[in-house]
Amino acid sequence: MMLYAAAAHAQETRIYRSYDASGRPTFSDRPLNRSSQLYASFDGTYLWPRAGTGPVSLPQLSARRSALEPLLQRAAAAHGIQPALLKAIIEVESGFNAQARSPKGAVGLMQVMPATAARYGRFDLYSPEQNLDVGARYLRDLLALFNGNVRLAVAAYNAGENAVIRHGRQIPPYAETIKYVPMVMERYSRFQSQATH
Repeated sequence: MMLYAAAAHAQETRIYRSYDASGRPTFSDRPLNRSSQLYASFDGTYLWPRAGTGPVSLPQLSARRSALEPLLQRAAAAHGIQPALLKAIIEVESGFNAQARSPKGAVGLMQVMPATAARYGRFDLYSPEQNLDVGARYLRDLLALFNGNVRLAVAAYNAGENAVIRHGRQIPPYAETIKYVPMVMERYSRFQSQATH
């Protein structure tokens, strides 16, 4: 999932993802082995998301979010999800880029896996409206499964609901998920605060 690293404005921060012999990902500020690839970087002005869609300036991110606001509000209302939570997940997942595609095959704004979308029917995952619809449905179901616990639902969105259940209904100890949940929760809190002002 997309990673924003805090950095001083003049200094670029790079985050690399590497895999160990068992295939587990590890995140670090330098390459660790031959599997290492740049995961994200932040130079204080531009965010370079994992999906490989190029740099996103902070004004671009804001413009993308504003353009999608009517669709976000409709999807949130249709599925009983707080708009702030949808925005938080989308910002971390794709930087509000409807054309984003991850190396694992996750697609669109909410980086929905085709197998997940298939649970709900047939969707064009590159369509912002359809991607938001299926992503919001899945998030609604995760919130129901975890009794409204947003942190667990967010963890399940990243790692899969079975991983959360398998780990005793706790956030799974996966490096990516451990980083992902606080990133989403920080943005969720920020978007909630903006909505009340």
